Amino acid sequence: MSSENEDISAGENPRDVKNIPNTTETDDSLSGQGGLTENEEESSARVNAAKAFFRAMYAGDEVDAEQYGMNVGTVRSSDEKGICSSCDNLSAQIEQLEAKSNELEGLYKRMAADFENYRKRIEREKEELSSLGVQKAVEAILPALDDLDRAQSSFNHKSEIRNVIESMKLIADRFTRCLEQIGVKPLNTVGQTFDPRLHQPVQQVKAPDLPDGSIAHDLRRGYAMGDKVIRPALVNVVGNEGDTAEMSRVEKADEQDNSKEDS
Repeated sequence: MSSENEDISAGENPRDVKNIPNTTETDDSLSGQGGLTENEEESSARVNAAKAFFRAMYAGDEVDAEQYGMNVGTVRSSDEKGICSSCDNLSAQIEQLEAKSNELEGLYKRMAADFENYRKRIEREKEELSSLGVQKAVEAILPALDDLDRAQSSFNHKSEIRNVIESMKLIADRFTRCLEQIGVKPLNTVGQTFDPRLHQPVQQVKAPDLPDGSIAHDLRRGYAMGDKVIRPALVNVVGNEGDTAEMSRVEKADEQDNSKEDS
């Protein structure tokens, strides 16, 4: 040790040799102990390597810790650890949000596809029901059309007009019964009180045998299906009160004229 201390003190970069630990005594004491275990030998080797590393440092040499079997590694500062921990947390949250977003997007696409299929199915069923209703209506009036075809084929210019009229009445009644089979019924109007929901007035007429506001004539038959009016009836409405009042006014005016002439 004395020669080493002399060399160190004579160097260009002198250091305080007082702080160098007395490694000789430590080595002697360790070697003097008998029977070291494997772990103790490994620990002793690491201690010796560290001592050699520090001796080289105190000697002013450029030393590398790995040459002495010391793995220093990279130590993160507390700030870097905190930043990296926050980054890891944010990355985990971003991944969770992306997974949730993808899940919701898939759910939305499935719902949109299901709704589009539902809309198309409803439209298709609506068209099928409409076609079925038209088909039933046509099937209902076909018998009346058959009667009309038979009447046309049986009549000619020599047929009696009375037979033609009776046949037409029968065919009209057959049409009415066919419409009733599908729920369409004609509106009874003559003698009924005028109802703007069922009747469409054409003109006001005088009918002494009917009350004012009632239906005098049915110009075009109306039809209804249940509570829904398919077509209102064209009618003439009785208006006797207005005519009577006008006649009374004229008569009173004539009486007044006559009384003036007598005076």
